[in-house]
Amino acid sequence: MSTPGTAAIDPRAARAAAQWLVRLHAGPLTAGEQQAFQAWRASDPAHEAAWQRAELVCSTLAGVPPALRQAADAAPQSPRRRAVLYGLAGLIAAGPALWLASQSAPWQAWRAAIRTARGEILHMALPDGTQLVLNTDTAIDVRFDDAARLVALHAGEIHVATAHDAAVPARPFLVRSSNGTVRALGTHFSVRHLGSVLAPRTEVGVSEGAVEIEPAQAPDGLRTIDAGLQGSFDDVAVSALTPSSPHADAWLRGVLIAERMPLGEVLEQVARYRYGVLRCDPALAALPVDGIFQLNDPDNILLLLQRSLPIRLARRTRYWISVEAA
Repeated sequence: MSTPGTAAIDPRAARAAAQWLVRLHAGPLTAGEQQAFQAWRASDPAHEAAWQRAELVCSTLAGVPPALRQAADAAPQSPRRRAVLYGLAGLIAAGPALWLASQSAPWQAWRAAIRTARGEILHMALPDGTQLVLNTDTAIDVRFDDAARLVALHAGEIHVATAHDAAVPARPFLVRSSNGTVRALGTHFSVRHLGSVLAPRTEVGVSEGAVEIEPAQAPDGLRTIDAGLQGSFDDVAVSALTPSSPHADAWLRGVLIAERMPLGEVLEQVARYRYGVLRCDPALAALPVDGIFQLNDPDNILLLLQRSLPIRLARRTRYWISVEAA
């Protein structure tokens, strides 16, 4: 049986799903639009299949939401809107599986030997005794040889507590992302993929010891990050360093700790642990949030936020939730 990511999608249904995707992203549907949307989905199994694929594409590709905003803001018959709709329809018809096969970094993530599902946090020990924690939706490969101890981070986020290497001579411990290499200098640190597929960045935060960063296209641009600091880098340079968030590693304990954290930022974190689209009204994004939330139940986090803030959860579909003013 085909999965939602591999089944063939009717091109006409894909175009209609792309139009609904853009409309839903633009704001709440009217009662008539909501009725028309549900009627469209129910009228043909091909329509429902196309919509499920649309949701999958939107949750898989980090670059889709900006495109949706561009289309939503553009005039109905403008070239920009038509171009975005055409591109979305193509993605919906082709599916993430085919799209991934044409892109090296996501394809490596798809094929990675060690993966976590959306919402899963995995603790594991490496052969040298190093302790590794994989956050939600993470993909890695591990390769130990005579030259190095290497973790290839293809997607997501890991936390590393390095162990002393018994080999003689001792081998360096490296984490390699699409942007370059992070070398441990006896340390505890986290590495996370940021940005989009077309413009990736890698974020590094150090809690003990230090690490050395080498951007892929700037081998002479080495930069050291000491304990208590964080920064990010692309292929050519490392950003300015800033103090690490006091609760940046709370996910290691399965929790999100918010202290006057803007609602928009809270929702960005919650979205990492659940499937589908989670949209926030920009007017509400700055609302301060305080609390300790269990990451293994992201939908309950949303309910708790609804009870404590002047917001409501508008469910467009099972996987599409908009946070709006109450």
